[in-house]
Amino acid sequence: MKIIILFIISLFSGLVMASDSSNVIELQTIDKQHLGFALFHPEFEANSGDCVFVIVPQNTELYDLKETTILLDIKEEGEYQWSRTEDDIVVLSKGVQILEFDGNGTLVHLPSKTVLGTWFSAKPRQ
Repeated sequence: MKIIILFIISLFSGLVMASDSSNVIELQTIDKQHLGFALFHPEFEANSGDCVFVIVPQNTELYDLKETTILLDIKEEGEYQWSRTEDDIVVLSKGVQILEFDGNGTLVHLPSKTVLGTWFSAKPRQ
């Protein structure tokens, strides 16, 4: 919750807009429909930190997808830890690996080995 509040405050104060690094990752379905965001702290380029998920599909039909349900369940659990392993980011909950942001842009739910969609860095506008 702290990360969300800090993000919102920094967004309205212009700090996010002026930053070259990104801590916002956009999440999409395989067919490029918007699912939501992952917010990383301190920043996505770091080696490790904390993260939270904001799942807000623009298309309400996406709420019926298995992939969206998994992400909504993850969002509800709160804050997570993450660490970088070469090209990939692994998200952990209480020491258990739950998500992998593959270096190729694929988001994978590790317990079920389900591809949830794609991801990319949402760089701040200059």
